[in-house]
Amino acid sequence: MPSSSETTITYIITKDIRRTLKMSTSDSIQNRNTLNNLLLLAIMCVMAAGWITFSFLHGADAATTISQERPNFIGTARIKQHRAGANGDLVEGEEHLLKAIIKWDAIPNAERYEICHHCKDYINEETGIADDTVTDEDSINDIYDIEIGGKNTCGGQPCLVMPGVPRGNNQYHLRVKIDGEWSLWSKHQNFFVSEPGTFEHVEL
Repeated sequence: MPSSSETTITYIITKDIRRTLKMSTSDSIQNRNTLNNLLLLAIMCVMAAGWITFSFLHGADAATTISQERPNFIGTARIKQHRAGANGDLVEGEEHLLKAIIKWDAIPNAERYEICHHCKDYINEETGIADDTVTDEDSINDIYDIEIGGKNTCGGQPCLVMPGVPRGNNQYHLRVKIDGEWSLWSKHQNFFVSEPGTFEHVEL
């Protein structure tokens, strides 16, 4: 159905066409040329108005989609002891500590990531929207800023290396920045940390 702008353009140009047809017959050749030009102008204006409307609406939808999408965060956790040196000796005084390496599939066009550790009351699990009024440490443990590449890549995948990870359930949410816009937070991944090994998400 034509938009209001298209209807207005067509109405105005149609009035001009009718006025032209009322001119004397001695100017019939000029009338035909003018009529053809006006009809061509009407078609071009309607097409332009339609294209502008289409581009505006679909462009806005695309921008909204980018900022509203939730990452499909499916990670794995590799748990290690704290070791150092060429021989991989246990770090003295840290023999009891464990280190988590959280890995996930790279997201196309990602500029950086953030991972929120133990943010159960800060991030709405159903919507991925963060509640900025929540500030207590029980609801927001840590938010890690993760640049692309370098030390944040493990086996070709983006990763977070987290020394001193607590034993027990550890929940993580992820979000990604694309074209300067942050996504919503993902659904959480939960890893139960107890000993060295590789672990996948477990439901609570």
